[in-house]
Amino acid sequence: MPMSFPRCTRPLLALLIASAVALPGQAGERGGPGTGPNVFQGKHLPFENGFRVYIVSNMAGMGAAVDMKEVMAGTEAGAPAQTNTASFADYEGRFRSLLTQEANAAVRGARLGGARSFVVGDAHPGNSFGNILPWELDSAVVLVRGFPRPIFMISGLDSTFGTLMFDGAVASAGSKGILPHTFGFDAFSVNGKPLNEVAISALIAGEMRVSVSMVAGDDAAIEETRAMLPNGFVGIITKYAVGRQAGITYSPVRVRQMIAAGAAEAVRREKAGAFAPFKMDKPYRVEFTVQSSMSDDVVGQIAAMSGFTLEKTGLRSFRFTTESARQIGYLIDAMQPWVTR
Repeated sequence: MPMSFPRCTRPLLALLIASAVALPGQAGERGGPGTGPNVFQGKHLPFENGFRVYIVSNMAGMGAAVDMKEVMAGTEAGAPAQTNTASFADYEGRFRSLLTQEANAAVRGARLGGARSFVVGDAHPGNSFGNILPWELDSAVVLVRGFPRPIFMISGLDSTFGTLMFDGAVASAGSKGILPHTFGFDAFSVNGKPLNEVAISALIAGEMRVSVSMVAGDDAAIEETRAMLPNGFVGIITKYAVGRQAGITYSPVRVRQMIAAGAAEAVRREKAGAFAPFKMDKPYRVEFTVQSSMSDDVVGQIAAMSGFTLEKTGLRSFRFTTESARQIGYLIDAMQPWVTR
């Protein structure tokens, strides 16, 4: 997921999709004209029988990870030879392996709880949203990876899913969490209520009648998400923030045990009707501030985006109104080429 970090870490954002400066589906986007997310908005995941679970996997919020070198090691395609956040390929590989094992733990637990169909969405921009190691993944999993894609965090989600889970949630931009961020925003709210990445996705999923049943991440992420999602969920604190790039962490083995137990409980409670989809009153009055790391020129390009009626309310702030939560997701999609540059 896109992040805003101290200036010393920002050069690494240029590693990803450096040439993508056009809107999704327009000429200039990686892949050529007509190949962006707009073309694929109607796509669905292969249907599988049984209780279906969609697991969002985010490397920035995974257990033990606290530093940019662990989640964007500088070994991605197009990375400069030397950056002040670069690490060794084997170091990056170890964390990617741990991330994959966490996803497997969530699947294992969900299976014990009664789930029979599993989708994992790779939701972190390192390696162009290709962080999970497919060859280490549970063989029952359908994996969503790569970029760009529509509503990338929950691409392909639909009303046939029984629940939505988040492994590796992060606290919102400006918070006291580890590697805190909210997509490409310094602030984001709907109807005056601040929402983080989990809550924004939950609102979109809620329109599909899919509820969030599990959230795993640091203590700040769990605390703020509980305040945002009034219908509750199984919360798993995998680390405690003591700085924006420092934390008190559990061992990876214990984290996997916690995630598996939490996923099993989440599915059992979801099947018993314990959680309701997250909903807000329509129309949605969306207000956001573009993150400070973006240039004034990029802010101007965002203001001129087609397909959205954006009203500029400040130097970097906008608002718009919509009847569809999906439209919020499509706005985030449209901004991704700039956020991940």
